[in-house]
Amino acid sequence: MTTLRWGLIGFGEVGSAFGRHIARVTGKPVCLADPLLNQNPQPGYIRDRLAGFEFRVLPDIPSLVDRCDVVICAVPPSSAMPAVELIAKAWSGGLCIELSSTSPNEKQRAAALFDRPDFVDGAILDSVARQGEKTPLVLAGPRAEEARELFDKLHFRTSVIGQDVGAASALKMCRSIFMKGLECLYVETLIAAGKCGISELVFGSIQETFRAYGFRPLAEMLVTTHAIHCGRRADEMDEVVSMLEDLRLPSTMTKASYKFLQASSATGVTRHFACSVPSNLEEVVAYLADHQRGE
Repeated sequence: MTTLRWGLIGFGEVGSAFGRHIARVTGKPVCLADPLLNQNPQPGYIRDRLAGFEFRVLPDIPSLVDRCDVVICAVPPSSAMPAVELIAKAWSGGLCIELSSTSPNEKQRAAALFDRPDFVDGAILDSVARQGEKTPLVLAGPRAEEARELFDKLHFRTSVIGQDVGAASALKMCRSIFMKGLECLYVETLIAAGKCGISELVFGSIQETFRAYGFRPLAEMLVTTHAIHCGRRADEMDEVVSMLEDLRLPSTMTKASYKFLQASSATGVTRHFACSVPSNLEEVVAYLADHQRGE
């Protein structure tokens, strides 16, 4: 590992945190490529990120690929495929670990650009700003185990979840349905609660529910009772939408909940379970996976 040359494409939150850590552990400069690094003068926040660790800024992606044995790509989703195309054109061997938040199909298209199985599908499962190199990473692909061993030697928290490119991305995407949805629910809820002057009361009520159940039991309760109460809950959310519209407040998440509850009710799920709460959430999920249809 001490002879490996590491390179990072993208110098955002992930690139700066990982680059600093890799340089510190290996004792060697990390190669960096990002258009922001080539600006003169560099933005102040970029100079702050560069302070205190060994690095070498390269003018472009092909130059970085030519110098490195392990290339980590951590760019915004819209930039991921253009970056990988440049990596693949310059590729002569090593490991390309792609950490951008793109779909499984996009990761598979990216892997197909390489003429050898050097592409590793990677995903970051928590906040790098909060945990740095301790942020959980998952990897997938034919050489994912090799990548995990390298990351482990650098004291990252890494696991392999499969040999098929796209598996890590799928985990990230499914997790994002919940986490990004929860983020938006928090915002929409607190805007409404603030307008009504009851923010702390709403916070306290929701917090007490989570505390009383715990995460998995709460999921079990909500999903199993969804089967018999989705129709009634749709009616309630219709009233919530009316309240938000009267207050001229955002209602995107509330409208989506109303539509989803309506769609579940239309499948006949309540009749299927004979108006009785199912014994586990897997039964409900299996039924709705077969009967709900995407738009």
